[in-house]
Amino acid sequence: MSNFGRRTWDRDEYDAVPELSHLQSLKDTLSDVQLEQLKKKYTNYDMLLTRSMSGLNKRVLATNVSSFKKGQQYGFYCELCNITLKDSLQYVDHLNHKSHELKFEALFEEPLIKETRDNDDIPIEEFNLLYKEKIRSFVKANRVVAIPNEDDTSRRKKKRNNKTNISNNDNNDDDTIKKVMGFSNFE
Repeated sequence: MSNFGRRTWDRDEYDAVPELSHLQSLKDTLSDVQLEQLKKKYTNYDMLLTRSMSGLNKRVLATNVSSFKKGQQYGFYCELCNITLKDSLQYVDHLNHKSHELKFEALFEEPLIKETRDNDDIPIEEFNLLYKEKIRSFVKANRVVAIPNEDDTSRRKKKRNNKTNISNNDNNDDDTIKKVMGFSNFE
């Protein structure tokens, strides 16, 4: 590199310094126990989200925060990818993203999602039975049973009585109209 004017790169020096990837540096710097803890952290989503949502209603002022930045800053930090995301929705989206999954697989040499099953392998009868069973259990769990109140029953009785009274009044009105018009003799 020259000391005057524009910065120039010495290609030999640049090629001689191998750049370690973040994953390789994680493997080298962390012990086996720490790697195992990191693996547990990213395989248990419920625990991960509760831990990240612990400071939910606390306000922290941060300037110039874009959707994500390299390194650990204010926000939701992914140790595996070494980025900080500014809100929980982007954090969850990142956890489900293919790049996060690939970095996990490169570091731990096993898939992030352990249970994969192709839905085409399921017989249709089995699928229908499982679907109906899920619906039954959901309906049983969420069934709303209305407890009849005295007010409800009394209201129903009043409505019935009002309807019968109205129909009786209509008949009486018809009879008086027939008498006035002279049609009562035709019956």
